[in-house]
Amino acid sequence: MSNNNNISIAKNVQVSKSSNNKQKTHQKRNNNPINKKNINVEKNNIIKEVNSRENKAKKLTSKIRITPLGGVDEVAKNMYMIEIADEIFVLDAGLMFPETEMIGIDAVIPDISYLVRNKQKVRGIFLSNGHVSSMGAVPYIIDKLKCPVYGSKLTIDLLKNHLKHLGIKRRIKFYYVKENNKYDFNNASITFFKTTYSMPDSLGICIETSQGNIVYTGEFKFDQSVSKEYKSDIVKISTLGKKGVLALLSDSSNANMKGYNVPENEAAEQIDNAFYQANKRIIVTCYASNFLTISHIVRAALGQNRKLLLLGEAIEDSINTARNMNYLAIGDENLITVDELGNYPQNEICILSSGDQGEPIEAMKNIAEKNIKGIQIESGDTIMIAATPSPNMEVMLFQTLNLLVKLGAHVVTASKRLHAASHATREELKMMLNMLMPKFFVPVQGEFRNLRKHAEIAAETGVAANNIHILAKGATLEISGNRAKVIPNNVTVGNILVDGRGIGDVEDSVLKDRKLLSNDGIFVASYAISRKEKTLIGRPCIQTKGFVYVKKSMELIKEAEEKIIEYIESNPIKSIRECAAIKAEVRSMLSSLLYDNTKRKPIIIVNFTLI
Repeated sequence: MSNNNNISIAKNVQVSKSSNNKQKTHQKRNNNPINKKNINVEKNNIIKEVNSRENKAKKLTSKIRITPLGGVDEVAKNMYMIEIADEIFVLDAGLMFPETEMIGIDAVIPDISYLVRNKQKVRGIFLSNGHVSSMGAVPYIIDKLKCPVYGSKLTIDLLKNHLKHLGIKRRIKFYYVKENNKYDFNNASITFFKTTYSMPDSLGICIETSQGNIVYTGEFKFDQSVSKEYKSDIVKISTLGKKGVLALLSDSSNANMKGYNVPENEAAEQIDNAFYQANKRIIVTCYASNFLTISHIVRAALGQNRKLLLLGEAIEDSINTARNMNYLAIGDENLITVDELGNYPQNEICILSSGDQGEPIEAMKNIAEKNIKGIQIESGDTIMIAATPSPNMEVMLFQTLNLLVKLGAHVVTASKRLHAASHATREELKMMLNMLMPKFFVPVQGEFRNLRKHAEIAAETGVAANNIHILAKGATLEISGNRAKVIPNNVTVGNILVDGRGIGDVEDSVLKDRKLLSNDGIFVASYAISRKEKTLIGRPCIQTKGFVYVKKSMELIKEAEEKIIEYIESNPIKSIRECAAIKAEVRSMLSSLLYDNTKRKPIIIVNFTLI
């Protein structure tokens, strides 16, 4: 097709060049000379049209690949990769709070090794909201990807605060997205629609392709009681459905919950009641990014003329950002510091807390254990847990609740309908499916039982069973025309552990050592070897931490010393090179001795010095 058009262009030019003199003379008389520029323009237009047709043909045959890098078979850590021809679009980049056995770990983020290898194809990270489950990984990965980040103003401002507190000063290209914005790329266009979530300015994302629209809901719910800045754009969502949705990726977090969510106005009433029943201080903990719950708490506190003390950088940043954007009306006179607590009666104080990364349960645990300077639980305090803990935090929650009750506090938990869930329940999921009517459906954001239930809901609404795909992390759904297939283990995935400033440098073996240290402690044996005589100098020195109480275990310590002396004397050192091998043998011998006597397996460190 391209060659034929080129030939046609060449003939036209040749004809124009071979025009006779009479024609030229006639044109001159009419004061209308041949314009070579017009010929070139016409030629360029034809070439553009040919290229456009070729590009369109390529787009129609381009395969669409959908791959979860996180956010399936787990809660949080959302990250979904959409590949279209030579372009990659990343939907959300979240983190997950560490599990109990991940000792010393601050956060868990998705493995982005595939994105790093293909970073020249990555067109951007598109954020649905400002919760850490959706944007918390950005500070740890943006330096490797060096791509722009798209999100609403509130989302980007919260992300900037997150970057600032982590001390990250990279220059990042941010795009402030409004719901009516459209961004065009070679193989797709990106548009947005408003959704209801626990924070305003939350967005669903639509990727328009030549084969159809791919819609990602982000974390959402439907609630008719919320104020304007939180309302879903139902008209726009329905319009997307009428246009046709090729594939839908939808939030499954609450798929196992029947019916509809508790309306936010009812949750607000319950919080008001809890405040009115409190006779002394009220200490509340919630997610730092749950602006709906925060607004209910602030309204109740100010309605009782209580002063607000904000505990934690995350909650301070969230509230200050919301105040700057007029989402929260709190005057400076309503905020106090820890040092000012003694200036007010206890029934005029409300302490609002959240963890360093917005995790509420950890924040309350620190208060209960007196880890916050100037704050300690007192008998008669009302403690309000206005959050549903993630599965990883449930053990910590119950431990904290027990401690709070022992301290004499009155505890009001989320089970008392103080906290409306932020994720769609079954009937709300059906509503989204019925409005969008997707051809292919991929449940995301949730544990496997949630994904499975959401798949069943999709089938109930009419999605063909063979078009519903529950993807594991790293598995790819490849769509080409009317056909789709799943490629298992297509992309390498896993958990990257963040420990302070270290990203991915904590291996499983390190975690095992930390667990051993926390359970059985450490046992250190040190001794000196004569460089000249190659014999033991003096007695070995034994030190322990977290293993046994030394004063009550002196016999075991002495036995360990004697075993070291006996072993070295029974195995004369012939050369200095043998010292390392002897060190390993001593460690093995001590391990057997300690386990036989205590049934514990501490980390054993053997040191020797050459003198």
